[in-house]
Amino acid sequence: MELPAALHQTLAAGRLPHAVLLVGSKPAEARAVALAVAKGLLCPVAKQAAPCGVCRSCTSFEANANPDLTVVTPDGTSVKVDQIRALRDKALLSPVGGAGRAILIESADLMTVQAQNALLKLLEEPPPALTFLLTVTQKDALLPTILSRVTVYLLEGAEKDPSQALAQALLERLLEHDYYGLLALQPALCAKRETFLEHCDALCLTCHRLLCEKAGATPGALAVRTPAALAAALPNIALTYRERAQKTASLPLLSAAMLIECWEVLH
Repeated sequence: MELPAALHQTLAAGRLPHAVLLVGSKPAEARAVALAVAKGLLCPVAKQAAPCGVCRSCTSFEANANPDLTVVTPDGTSVKVDQIRALRDKALLSPVGGAGRAILIESADLMTVQAQNALLKLLEEPPPALTFLLTVTQKDALLPTILSRVTVYLLEGAEKDPSQALAQALLERLLEHDYYGLLALQPALCAKRETFLEHCDALCLTCHRLLCEKAGATPGALAVRTPAALAAALPNIALTYRERAQKTASLPLLSAAMLIECWEVLH
């Protein structure tokens, strides 16, 4: 399964957060994406998020024997607190392959409350070189304290994303040179921290699709109108402000600055 555009770009840039939440409608597909991310993370010679496929890390990964990957699956109908507590010692281990370590918790929305609280302690003080990958079908089943410490990526078909409409409106107003119309998007952009992150992801995904369309034989009208340089630059801006949103409380100022920087790409 193809990685979400925002996730691929973040991984390729070496800027993946220490805890990632993948939201998908099908657990098997979310697992496949998580494993693809883990393989790229653990490969010491990966390029642009693509593992080499031939090093010891990659070959052991394919054999389900990579010592730097730990996978937690539900025990019966839930992920239990003892399973999460067992991760504490593993989280402190140094990477065997040198590139890093990854812990994948499948169907993390099935964690008990006690298990989530145990995981929270690990997320609050993450060991170096360790990335947590969580897959869910219902992210609202997680405690708000967990959601505040992970970076959420929506997989294809996970749910209808209203952020796509805002991303398209942003592009339209840039192309129409409508500065004040662009700034009028700011209240919707900064309504909530979680939705701001989703808007950033949607802008990355929209630009990725436009670039793919432009390379095809029959690009759509928006793809034809959008300069390739603009479609390539906006995801970098979105990723930068996505990271900043994790650290600052001033979403109104942050979102206004992001819109102005988007405007400056063309002007």
